Amino acid sequence: MSQHPSMSRTGLATTALGVASTGRELVSAVCAFRSYPAPGDGLAARLVAGAFTALDQVPLEVRLYVHDLQDTAEKWPALPITLPPTPWQAATLVDDLAALVTALPATELREAAEGMALTRGEVALASDKPVLARGWRKDGPLPDPAMLPQARRDREAELLGLFAHVDPHDWDPGQTDAVRKALLIRLAGLGDGLLRVSALPPAPLDWHADGERLTARLPVPGAPQPLEAQVVAETVDRHPLISWNDPVWGATGTAVSCECWRWRVGWRSADGTFHTDAGSTEASQAAAQFGAEQTLVEYAARAQTVRQRARYRLLVPRQPDKLVMSDPAIVVLELRSLLEAVCAEYRSETNHPESATGWRILPHQDENKECSLVAILLDNCYVPYPELGDPANDADPAEATFEDFLRSHAVILTPPARAYLTGLSQVGPGELPLRRRHEAAMRAVFAVDGEAADLLAADMGPLSDGMAWIDLLDVAALEGFLTATEHDPTQ
Repeated sequence: MSQHPSMSRTGLATTALGVASTGRELVSAVCAFRSYPAPGDGLAARLVAGAFTALDQVPLEVRLYVHDLQDTAEKWPALPITLPPTPWQAATLVDDLAALVTALPATELREAAEGMALTRGEVALASDKPVLARGWRKDGPLPDPAMLPQARRDREAELLGLFAHVDPHDWDPGQTDAVRKALLIRLAGLGDGLLRVSALPPAPLDWHADGERLTARLPVPGAPQPLEAQVVAETVDRHPLISWNDPVWGATGTAVSCECWRWRVGWRSADGTFHTDAGSTEASQAAAQFGAEQTLVEYAARAQTVRQRARYRLLVPRQPDKLVMSDPAIVVLELRSLLEAVCAEYRSETNHPESATGWRILPHQDENKECSLVAILLDNCYVPYPELGDPANDADPAEATFEDFLRSHAVILTPPARAYLTGLSQVGPGELPLRRRHEAAMRAVFAVDGEAADLLAADMGPLSDGMAWIDLLDVAALEGFLTATEHDPTQ
């Protein structure tokens, strides 16, 4: 199921929500995008229209710099300080929205709040009164209702009950300010949705239902697997405080949804396992699909250099024999990076001797997803390693198949790094102590024809005073050398 026809890049008249109007249709669409009820007729509708009109004055190039108006509104009247500074239109945008509600008397605030179906939670969070949900962060885990003191629940119920039973003419300044602030935050939340879909071009995908999950795929030239997006609904527990998600005024049927939508983007490995590379949660299905679509298109636009964040593999692998140093995705792996990874494992082995059973070389990943020493070192250097199912999974680092795997993901080994990886297996198979494997690997580095010292200096930097390269056979001495030269640009 596809969505989001094309939109104008010159204004908000046509958005990626597929609505060609700045009137009620657009308001309803943005409310649904944010999972808010559409405003009723009258003042609420006029306030939302006024907010959208204010946002329409922001140039398109500035909209790209506007992030999280709702968060800014929660801190209003303070304005955030950002580096680099945001354009003045973005920095003062919440002031424009606040002007819509600042002068409203209590009776009109009450009317607008009912028209927008403001919830008890929104008003509570907008209040400065310290009795409201102290210690609870709205983006954090919800407390166990059984652990909340009854007195706190009673105080909250009493405070919020005042809004329902006290005439607006009798509100105190704190109540008036709380409703005004809650209205501002709601308008800013709607503004976030509108700016998001108007500042970014549509990127419709062909979505298909896969059980309870929606899936869309985007083929990428040269990639063995297409990019994939997934969207699934997740239940959000109701707030344990009394009637938190119910409207302060009006029917409870207009309460906000207790459901969110999670999207994730990634691609599959050869065995069909899906690997997530990016993801988030949204308030609505439309917003989740929009986020996934934008991410997929962004990845496709820079497909030649995209690497998975956790596995470091290229989306578009290279032909090993055609890899050139001008390739923008090239990563050069030097010996120093490998040795820093060795020291990290050495420290772990020293601190936890009970778990030090030795280190094997092959396979690089076994059926239990346990990794070899080579795989661990490569992973610590943020480069990919052969996995179960890869032809190179059983290839010794000395074999061409192994280096071809690295080159297919634009990883180039310097001669000392190649010699070190090759030397790790020279003391034999099986699980052997890290010290023995490291010593054998360093001896392999020293055996490089004639240029060993120059190559080592290029990879490692010059030796510290009083040291010889042979000292680096000892892992403890190696760690001392790396620490001493870590922050010294002359070393």
